[in-house]
Amino acid sequence: MSATVVETEPRGFRAPGTTFMVAGGLLGAVGAYLFQVLGGRALGPEAFAPVSVLWTAFFILATILLVPVEQYVTREVASGRKAIPHDLVPSLTVAGLGAVVGGGFVAFTLDSLFEGDPQYIAQIALMMVGYALMMVGKGVLAGTRNFSQVGWVLVVESAGRFLAGVVAVVFFANAVSLGWAMVAGSFSVLLLGWWRYDTGDPRAPAAPARGFLGGYVGGTSSSQILLGGAPLAVAALGASPALISVVFVTFTLYRAPLTLIFALQGRILPYLVGLAHDANHTKLVRIVRQVVSAGAGLVVAGGVVGWLIGPEVVTLLFGAEFAPSSTVAAFAAAGVTAAATAQIASQILVAEARTKRLALAWMAGLAVGLVVLAVAPGAPDVRVAVAFFAGEVAALTAMAVLAVRR
Repeated sequence: MSATVVETEPRGFRAPGTTFMVAGGLLGAVGAYLFQVLGGRALGPEAFAPVSVLWTAFFILATILLVPVEQYVTREVASGRKAIPHDLVPSLTVAGLGAVVGGGFVAFTLDSLFEGDPQYIAQIALMMVGYALMMVGKGVLAGTRNFSQVGWVLVVESAGRFLAGVVAVVFFANAVSLGWAMVAGSFSVLLLGWWRYDTGDPRAPAAPARGFLGGYVGGTSSSQILLGGAPLAVAALGASPALISVVFVTFTLYRAPLTLIFALQGRILPYLVGLAHDANHTKLVRIVRQVVSAGAGLVVAGGVVGWLIGPEVVTLLFGAEFAPSSTVAAFAAAGVTAAATAQIASQILVAEARTKRLALAWMAGLAVGLVVLAVAPGAPDVRVAVAFFAGEVAALTAMAVLAVRR
């Protein structure tokens, strides 16, 4: 697809396929939670703990390393360039880095967190490769405005993992089998043949991918440690396996809006890339201000809702033994809302390839979160929830300032 074609197609949310892309994101998110409910109820909090930690470690690595890959590919393809073969090298290099880091983490904590089973090492490495290919595919499809196909990617990935999880529970009923179900989900999207849509100009990138990805990875490494590290943080503070599972299911459930944003942000990025190429800075700044203003009100609302019904929602899905306190629920819900707002605002910086500013904002949030974690009183789960909230609000504030400054 050429740049001319992209510019003449409808922008924003008017292009065909938007509805199914959003529906696919919702179905994918529901499928992810059904997988966790299936495993949590079948195994119980203690036996499910290795899956909680594996999911958390992979979530952090994937969002640090693979979300930037997707956005890079989306931006390049939306500009009219063909992704394959040039973009496969940096994508698989990043995946290999994630496999080494993830495998090293699992190996280091094998006896304490993974029941001494080395299969988890292979699982996290294979998931990094599988999801790297999936992210390249999503970038190709979003960049060429095949938004309905992006929806199918989200549906097939989630359905493949859930169906494999059902088989794991019925025939094996152990945590390691659920880990293999997660691997199956990562490779299932290859059945869609997404590479057929990569029909742009086969020229090489105008600038090395490492510049864009370096700044973005620096930002996502901070943001996702802040967002996804809650179970690991309470484990480091000496929490029991049962409390680790409680924190895991709580934060995973509450970050549903943010998970959906990660899945669907490729929908709006081509539109923002068009504004950036047109040097329409006034409109970009106006979008940032509107997003941040609306998000600030939703942060307060999220905290109130989390306090009032947060524990009951977790109990309804996972059972009473997984329910958090109202305090943890309130801070987790408000913090996730702040994180979602910051992620939407960050798309302006991605569209303009100003990823170093994105990195500064998330690093500031992580720094604030670590300071609060060190000085906050209370039980491990409360300390982690308060630190998470403080860090996400700080990141949102920094993102708003850096995105509007020229």
